[in-house]
Amino acid sequence: MGRNAFIRVSSILILFLSLLFVSCGKKVKYAEKGRVFAGRCKKVVYTKVYYCPTKYAYTNKFQHLSKIKIVNPKNGRSLKIGVRFNRKVNGICLPKRYKRYLGKPFRGKAYLLRCGENGVKRCPKVIRGYASWYGPKFHGRRTASGIRFNSHGLYAAHRYLPFGTILEVKNLKNGRKVRVEIVDRGPYVKGRHLDLSYGAAKRLKMIRDGVIPFEAKVIRCGY
Repeated sequence: MGRNAFIRVSSILILFLSLLFVSCGKKVKYAEKGRVFAGRCKKVVYTKVYYCPTKYAYTNKFQHLSKIKIVNPKNGRSLKIGVRFNRKVNGICLPKRYKRYLGKPFRGKAYLLRCGENGVKRCPKVIRGYASWYGPKFHGRRTASGIRFNSHGLYAAHRYLPFGTILEVKNLKNGRKVRVEIVDRGPYVKGRHLDLSYGAAKRLKMIRDGVIPFEAKVIRCGY
């Protein structure tokens, strides 16, 4: 049997076993318990505003992809803009093209209009459901959070949890655990609630299963 034929047969077998497990195994109802972890989304922040030779606005004060309103107290001018999270930025760094309108660097107020890309300010304490995994096909591609996906890293995709959220995921079939960071969106297949990187799936020993029931504790909500 050739290498390509072997890979095709293996893929079909994994898919068949995954479907068999989901349909015949013990079902786990998707659930969220206790929205207690607050993300980095203050309503108002008084901070330094300056300019950078970049295409986007960056900040370490708000969740990734939040929308904010910046007000310069010196001239009363304001700007509504989406921001991207960057730990290295101290304050808010705007693209240089806004300097002509807002004026020289200043300390001003930033008002939160939307927390992250979807307005989620809090994370559940625990989530349960079914997890799948993805890997080689997406290795090196840009994720929804903006970073390049490393299939061997410990990452995961969730439909709405803030980027940067840390989960401790437990495979309910064998009890193995791994900590992952939410960097992407998905999965969009009905009945699945978390998509793990190949590296994380390997730690959980779920590669052959394809889909497993999981329970995850939120260690950190967002960046």
